Amino acid sequence: MMNAKRKQELLVAFSIFLALCSIGFSFEGTTFLWFWQKYPIIPIALLLFTFLAVRYWLTLELEKQRQAIFHEYSKRHKIKQQADFKNLLSPREIEVLELINSGLSNKEIAEKLYVSISTVKTHINNIYKVLEVKNRREAIEKVNEK
Repeated sequence: MMNAKRKQELLVAFSIFLALCSIGFSFEGTTFLWFWQKYPIIPIALLLFTFLAVRYWLTLELEKQRQAIFHEYSKRHKIKQQADFKNLLSPREIEVLELINSGLSNKEIAEKLYVSISTVKTHINNIYKVLEVKNRREAIEKVNEK
């Protein structure tokens, strides 16, 4: 299948060819005639095809630009979302998240932070909600992806 860039290149070449053909000329005996003097429909048709080819080329170009803009927007939006989740977590939740990332259990986190296990579980549930994940593995993956 032909990619969009190749289609555009062929359309431009075809348009130039048609435009040049429309200004052609012929000799009849000793007389020099332009196409439009003897057969006006030929250059009109060629120029019409040229216009349609250029119009199609512009459509392809606009679609290519739209896709580039959408791709850039999606990329920036994803980066922004990844950066924003740390702003939504409290300093203590970030600390718990870092301890989860280091592989500690709830009991070990509670002992390290001098809080109860239920407090650790509350922090973890809040982290899951903000990160939109369901378990530790997904939370670790989301934090470590960049």
